[in-house]
Amino acid sequence: MHRPSSDTGPEQAGGRPGTTPPVPGRWSVHSQYTRRYTRRLAVPLILAIVLLVLTVQVMAESGPSIALDRIVRDGVRNLADATAAAWLDGPMHTLADLGGPLPAGLALAAAGLFAAWRLRRAYPITIAAGAVLVVTVAVIGGKALIGRTGPSESPLPADQWGFFPSGHTATSTICYGTAALLLGRVGSARAARRWHRGAGVLCAAIGFSLLWCDYHWLADVLAAWALCGIVLWAAAHLTTRMATRPTGRPADRTTTGSGGRLAR
Repeated sequence: MHRPSSDTGPEQAGGRPGTTPPVPGRWSVHSQYTRRYTRRLAVPLILAIVLLVLTVQVMAESGPSIALDRIVRDGVRNLADATAAAWLDGPMHTLADLGGPLPAGLALAAAGLFAAWRLRRAYPITIAAGAVLVVTVAVIGGKALIGRTGPSESPLPADQWGFFPSGHTATSTICYGTAALLLGRVGSARAARRWHRGAGVLCAAIGFSLLWCDYHWLADVLAAWALCGIVLWAAAHLTTRMATRPTGRPADRTTTGSGGRLAR
């Protein structure tokens, strides 16, 4: 009797298929990984370039950012001195105060403790403390080393740090930004987006209030945002990795029978 032919190809001894499906080459997998990793690094690299360019121009006291600083300062001063905008003075000073260490630090502490309690994990507190520490060291170092004068351009006293980068901008951005990042881990995706947007709007308002009150140059604010953006990017990736890391002990397994199969 004629046996029907099989489309599966020749079989090896033991009844196993003689061929295996093609798999992607090693170089194609490596190329895909490299592209994905490069896209991840695009944001911090751009922010680092912005921070570097601003720092170099501020130290050299020349460049487009220095000219833009004076244009923005004069324009905001004219707007603040206008009679129709006098009512904004009080709210702007209140916003600037929200960038101080006390209100911003309390908000971050509350968010970190709440997230740690809800998640039953300690990493929210670790990330909050680490982010604040990194930004504080960077800001104090920049102020002490560069020693930039403020918008009034008065000489700095011997015991006073410089104005670059903006301490209030950095404090508000890292504290409210990290708080929103941690709170976004304990709710829905929609709630997380609202926390992120709310923190962004608040930090932008605080940055503008510092210009309105004549506390900082525009470059001071932009440099602080760039610095905190890099730290927040790293904090977000660390949060994702630590959130997906298993916490409990693996389930107990015992071997049963002579076959050595695992039973839960």
